[in-house]
Amino acid sequence: MITKSRRALLTAAAVLGLSAGVVSSLTQQAFAQSSEIVYSTFLDPNNAKDPRAAAQTKMIQAFEAKNPDIKIKLLVDPTGQTVSRSIKSGSQTPDVVRIVGFAIAEFASTGNLVDLGDLVKKDGIPDDDWLLPLSSTKVGDALFSLPQDFRIPILFYRKGALQQAGVTPPKTWDEVCAAGAKFTDANTIPFAVPLGATGGLGGAQGLGEFYLSSMLPGNEGQYFGPDGKIAFTKEAFIRASKTIKDFFTTCKVTPMRSAQMGINEVHDAIRSGTAAMTVFGLYRYKTVQQQGGGDDLGWAAAPAFSDTDKQTVYSYHIAMNKKSDKQDAAWTFIKFMVSPEAQAIAAEGGEVVSRKSAYSAAYFKNEVAQNQVQWADLISKRGRTVGYTPILSTFHTIVGEAFQRMVLRDGSPEDAYNEVVERYDAALSKAQ
Repeated sequence: MITKSRRALLTAAAVLGLSAGVVSSLTQQAFAQSSEIVYSTFLDPNNAKDPRAAAQTKMIQAFEAKNPDIKIKLLVDPTGQTVSRSIKSGSQTPDVVRIVGFAIAEFASTGNLVDLGDLVKKDGIPDDDWLLPLSSTKVGDALFSLPQDFRIPILFYRKGALQQAGVTPPKTWDEVCAAGAKFTDANTIPFAVPLGATGGLGGAQGLGEFYLSSMLPGNEGQYFGPDGKIAFTKEAFIRASKTIKDFFTTCKVTPMRSAQMGINEVHDAIRSGTAAMTVFGLYRYKTVQQQGGGDDLGWAAAPAFSDTDKQTVYSYHIAMNKKSDKQDAAWTFIKFMVSPEAQAIAAEGGEVVSRKSAYSAAYFKNEVAQNQVQWADLISKRGRTVGYTPILSTFHTIVGEAFQRMVLRDGSPEDAYNEVVERYDAALSKAQ
């Protein structure tokens, strides 16, 4: 049955003597429906306190203005658990997902992410217009995602506390250790280390993300192999675990009472000033500054075994659901979200955006953006990527518990290594 409005359109076309092809074109345009893309993200547009969420809204508005036939519907998923279940189950939605970089291997192992390599080549997206080469984000030989930002651990410190103790921001782990004796206020944690499991995506994520992912692979080694098996050496694990245990014991720079602290508690400690220093994610810097750190909050490159060591960088990536029936529209959206134009908008929310060419935008000439510019430079010079396991949260749980036992029960680094390897290998075999 032809509707009244459609009958009128056809009649008008006939009166004008239009061809059948033109009539068809007109009717298609008149009744074409917009594609709706479901985009899963951890950023809630209703969170007025998060400048990243406001920037995300602005990016989507800019995209829809350029592409009026594509509408974006947000699936807000702070923990990532909903989208994880959807991808694993082969659901058609969400069409586009924002995934933390170290979870890409887990998502890719489901077989339900699109390899974007051919699309990137077809549209001429360059490999070298990124703070780190785009090819470095591959899982095996496949490019399942594109990085939207880059994140590197940095040293957060409270200027007043360090000045009172006569401490300069440490560049090496030995300097962190030596600082312990200079702090005399019993109520201050000189250097906070998150061995606990609160906050993040599961397990002792803070320990893994801010410390072990750089300490264990070193400058040229690997974290995990393509098959998910441990790729770091026993020697690297012993060195890292002894260094961290010494913070709590020999160095007395990290009080035993803080061994249960996770990401949330460390965030609160550096925000309130009860912790003088910690290694944390640069993406938290602006928030900590606004929540109490103010002008007293400072940052420096994260300590390492030497002051030129590489630091593991990770990103939030954007990827496409292989089961989506709207892949053309989804790719159009993905391309825009990593374009220099959109990246310049994302930067207004405080992100260290991934495209080099985005840094020519006017925003980066402002004083407010200078930390981001310096972080981008740090990432380019000292950043590197590593391979992750598809059961990373499980690894974080295992390694966090082993480190807590090593510290609180005076266990040895060798025992911690044996525990981690045995439990992790069993968990990986079960997952496969």
